[in-house]
Amino acid sequence: MSAFHRLHLDIDSRADPPPATFTSRARTCAERFSSILPRSLPLMPTFTVSKDGPQCAPDPLKAARIVSFIAAVFVGLASGSNYVYSGYAPQLTSKLGITSTQANLVGLGGNLGVYLTGPIWGKVVDAKGPRIPLIFGAVLNLLGYSFVRLFYIGFFPIRDEVTGETSHLQLFLLTLSMFLTGVAGSAGLSAGINATARSFPDRTRASATGAVLAGFGLSAFLFSTLGHAIFHGEAGGLLLLLAIGTATPDLVGSILVRPYPPVDYEEALVIHEEEEEELLDPEEAEDALARTVSLTEGMGVTPDFTERAVRRSLEMSHSGLLDPEEGQGRSTDQLIRRARLDSSGSLPPTAINFTPLQVWRSTDFHILFVVLALLCGVGLEWINNVGAVTLALARDGWSYDARAVAALQAKQVATISLLNCAGRIVAGAVSDLCKARFGVKRVWFLPIVAVMFLGSQLAVLRTTDVQSLWLVSAALGLSYGSLFNVLPMLVLEWFGMAHFSQNFGWMNLGPAIGGNVFNFLFGRVYDSNTVGRVGGPEPPATSDDVASPSASGRHAAAFVQHISERLLAAPPAPDRKHECLLGRGCYVTAFRVSVVACLVALALSLVAGVRRERLSVERKRALRAERAAVLSHDE
Repeated sequence: MSAFHRLHLDIDSRADPPPATFTSRARTCAERFSSILPRSLPLMPTFTVSKDGPQCAPDPLKAARIVSFIAAVFVGLASGSNYVYSGYAPQLTSKLGITSTQANLVGLGGNLGVYLTGPIWGKVVDAKGPRIPLIFGAVLNLLGYSFVRLFYIGFFPIRDEVTGETSHLQLFLLTLSMFLTGVAGSAGLSAGINATARSFPDRTRASATGAVLAGFGLSAFLFSTLGHAIFHGEAGGLLLLLAIGTATPDLVGSILVRPYPPVDYEEALVIHEEEEEELLDPEEAEDALARTVSLTEGMGVTPDFTERAVRRSLEMSHSGLLDPEEGQGRSTDQLIRRARLDSSGSLPPTAINFTPLQVWRSTDFHILFVVLALLCGVGLEWINNVGAVTLALARDGWSYDARAVAALQAKQVATISLLNCAGRIVAGAVSDLCKARFGVKRVWFLPIVAVMFLGSQLAVLRTTDVQSLWLVSAALGLSYGSLFNVLPMLVLEWFGMAHFSQNFGWMNLGPAIGGNVFNFLFGRVYDSNTVGRVGGPEPPATSDDVASPSASGRHAAAFVQHISERLLAAPPAPDRKHECLLGRGCYVTAFRVSVVACLVALALSLVAGVRRERLSVERKRALRAERAAVLSHDE
């Protein structure tokens, strides 16, 4: 039995008898629901007949969609925890006695986990849905942060007991632990964005996904603030909070997060109704149909999209939705030809289908990839090293107030996180508004974001007072958040919904490369200016010199005592030759390179905008010429 015959019709007894268009409108609503809801879902729409004719009842999945959306935002909060690293990295570096370059490698482990596994999780989410990635995310977050904490408290020694040097194996295991947290963050973000993007129509999709991305950006603020309030900035307590606080939302999200396509999902309909009281006349219906198809397959349009559009128009003709004479007056071939002639309007993402292989052959993808690599690399350089910059500006020689510096570092992390969150929300809302109201292409927001990044890096070069450092963090956070709202929407609009998670996952290899390059650069510059390299006064005596625990664990009888010593003992005294006393001179060279990178990204983003505008103009010109030729031939 068809969806139309299974409709429940609620006839209002006070209304006039059903108008002549009742059957047509009811069938339209039935087709709308049957094309959106899964076949196994027992819910069917309810219609009320009033003086204006049959009306579709409220969306039966609205409540479930809202719950899923809220859960996705909390998943986003759990997924961005790698941005907290700069809040505890200086303590971790000092406790373990590792160099700035080694500390950056540990932080990069988390970043690489986020970005390198994006394509893998994208494929899993596209094929299997969000549940499996979220379960894995919960487990990996718990394991990753727990192991990092065990390194911090000295349960796993970072130094070789014989040579006293940093063990490469232990350093690798520490980096691997951070990598696991990054993999978990990637899994959660892919699941949350995919479910949200599939649950909202084009007119609000950027704002909805922006909220999930805002949660991702707000994660650092949430955990940094809670850690500072509960554990007074102590890194061991913060790591425990991260282990529990990131695993729980992912576990709950594996139950609640799933896509719920909206009732008025524009892409589910070929004819985009303009909220008119009466049905479109045949000519208007045909023009609306033509506006939703592409001129060429080179734009990645699904091969059967035009065919389905035409067949739907013919079915409407046979069912009485179109004038029978008009429907019989044109052949299928003519309708297909006509449908291919006008694509001046933007295509819905479901009508575009770039596979990952096709995406890698696209020049537009290459441009976006390089822009993202450069700008995100600059952003990650600051996010991962703002703690070191804060310490460099706050200290007076060897002396500094550790608690005050920890508070300043937490302030920077919180500022970046808040503005990162704001950027993701505001950029989505503004781009939606400008596109809907003024027809501004979303690609033109990319140069604006590049200029914002450039301004933040110029501010770094001019800042010498640690109390003013929050302005740099605010500018960088806003820029970074805006970037990660604009880029996903461009990938969605240019390359389609069908492989969105995979395509955006491949795009995220750019930050993995850029983050690696710029963080390594910062570490090299910082290490080149440390006391061990450039010399300096002798460090004062410290009370932190505690002997390493004995190796009594070799004897089975002393195993419990050995474990207790590992848990309670402090790590060996740090080697202070890795500290830098030059203030701004510790890092300024690295950010001069960042300024150049921002200028290159700005130039490429302008090229991307010009390319899309030129492509649009050429397409419209070709369409007008071809349409005129076909219409003259038909006449």
